[in-house]
Formats: sequence, structure tokens, C-alpha cells
Amino acid sequence: MPTNHDGGVFQKVVRTKWQDIYQQLRERILRGELKPGQAFPTNFELMKEFNAHAATVQNAVNALIREGLVFSEENTTKKRTVRSIPYRSHRRGDFIREHHDISNEMIIQLKIIEHEEELPQSIRTQIQPPVLFSHTQQLRDEMIVTIARSYITNILPLDKLQSRLEKSHAMLYRTMKTLGFRSLICDETLVSDLPSPNETDELQIPKNTTIPIVRIQRKVFDHREQLLQICWMINRADCYEFQYRFRL
Repeated sequence: MPTNHDGGVFQKVVRTKWQDIYQQLRERILRGELKPGQAFPTNFELMKEFNAHAATVQNAVNALIREGLVFSEENTTKKRTVRSIPYRSHRRGDFIREHHDISNEMIIQLKIIEHEEELPQSIRTQIQPPVLFSHTQQLRDEMIVTIARSYITNILPLDKLQSRLEKSHAMLYRTMKTLGFRSLICDETLVSDLPSPNETDELQIPKNTTIPIVRIQRKVFDHREQLLQICWMINRADCYEFQYRFRL
């Protein structure tokens, strides 16, 4: 058995037949030989090409589906297609450049909450009504990449803030600044996980894949450390690289 210079033993990694097929097909997708939206080869075609059994080919295809590289409808009579591979943009730990790569943001709901029972139980001790609630979707290339639910405290003039946020291309933290409230401190907690069924539906993630998400809880404070906002975000983990810079 071969050894390294320190006398240690090298262990040769041997791929099984299905893993080898999976790797070859994966590389074809990543190189663009199999193009986004193109029909993915049938199992019969792959069995002939790789001289492999049906179960071997299906194991390889299942791995591609779980990774999100191949889309397969639940109705198996429909053809499988090659999925587009989203590029990763930087979600930075600041307020101004946050939407740099977002092509569109849709407001699902924007309203003032007057009653405590409408607030999530977990924030009732931190925020008192009235509260401005904002539910948004962030899209890139017509794909939902982030869902955000935000609760803004009544330290701000909520009526004015609501009317300004209803305008197209309005950005929350810049709008806060125009009203005299500078968002200065951001406290975030990030957790990476597989999506729940509800999160899968909201982000429109293919149900047969194992694409992870990142859940973010954000708290924003002004220069006097007054709480301005609590926000929960769900991000597709395959679309972002998270960058943070801070002083020690």
C-alpha cells in the first residue's frame, strides 16, 4: 500500500458506479453542456450511455434531484428538466447595500397593527402596539430568494413611514433616515437548516430537493440603542454568501 513522506498510509477513495455517473452528469450541468430548462436524459438513455442497471442510474439521478440540479415533477409521467443554477450574491451585514443584487421586491402586506394579540408571542415583551408590519418577498431573476416579516416600533411616525414605503423602490432604512431615525446597530442571529414544508412553499423550492435555507432574526437599534425593528428573514442558502464586518 502506498505511503506518504511521513510514513502514513494513503487511502484511495473509490467511487461506486452510481456516484461516478452522478459526478459526470453534475459536471455537465455545471459546465453548461446540459442547459437550464433543457430536458434531462431519460433513465433508458443513461442506462445505454453508461452501460448501467436501472437502479444504478436512478441513484445517480436522485442525488442530482436532491441537490437541486434536476427538477422532477411529482407526476412521474412528466419529463425531468435541468434546473438553472442560481448565482451567489453577497448579503452584507449593513443597511445600504443589502438589496444590491435584488432585481425586485414585492410587498405582500403592509399594515399598522393596533392590538397586542396580533403580534407573535415571542416579541410581545419587546414591542408594544401600534406596530408597522411589513411582509415582503425579494426576487432575483423571477426567483424568490428571501421572505421577510418585519415589525417596526412606534418610536417612528408609523403613518408617515407606511405611506413612504408604499412608493415604488422605497428602501426601509433609507426611509427611516429621511424621517430622522438612523439605523445604527444591527443584532443578527443566523441558523442554517432544511426548510419546513411551509417555508418550501413560500420560497417555491422544489419539494424533492434538499436545498437548505438560512433563517435570520434581526434586531435594529438607533444610536441611543432604542429598538426600531425586529425582522425575521428566510433566505435560500444556495443564493447567498453572507459577509459581516465589524469593529472589535
